Amino acid sequence: MKIEGLSWAKLLSPRLLNKVIQTFDKGTMVIVASSWGVAVLLMSFALYTVHLSVTARRSAIEAAAQEPALPKLVARPPESKELMPIVERMKKRFPDITFNVSGDQSLTVSANEGPKFRTWLGVLSYIDTVSPQYRWQIKEFCVGMQCSAAMPMRAILIAQKITFTTTAAK
Repeated sequence: MKIEGLSWAKLLSPRLLNKVIQTFDKGTMVIVASSWGVAVLLMSFALYTVHLSVTARRSAIEAAAQEPALPKLVARPPESKELMPIVERMKKRFPDITFNVSGDQSLTVSANEGPKFRTWLGVLSYIDTVSPQYRWQIKEFCVGMQCSAAMPMRAILIAQKITFTTTAAK
């Protein structure tokens, strides 16, 4: 028992306890200092990341501001009164060719004689040129035996009126 009493006395000596407390204080100081150092490092990294994000956003906004506003294409079926000036013009220019506007706003271009074939083809090309505000689609195209005997050359064209609108700035 004397041995145990002596070791407890050594363990509880003020000098040893003072050394233990000083070592504990130094260890705590190292841990606290390294924690603060890591916190400062992480905070500076976070601020740098925020700076990069703000710079990238500002660059994107500047690039979008310099980008031209492109027009938006709007296609709609024309009204019959809008097609009539084109039909009248075509009738005056090509009196040998027949032009009719039907109820669904389609334009029928037909000819009933073989020698008018080149003129008829020229009219189909000319319609696209004379009316750039319209986009023309061929609904039906027949020549010769495919067509009825009354009209050996017939094309039915459907128009879409094209307008442009500007897009709103971002």
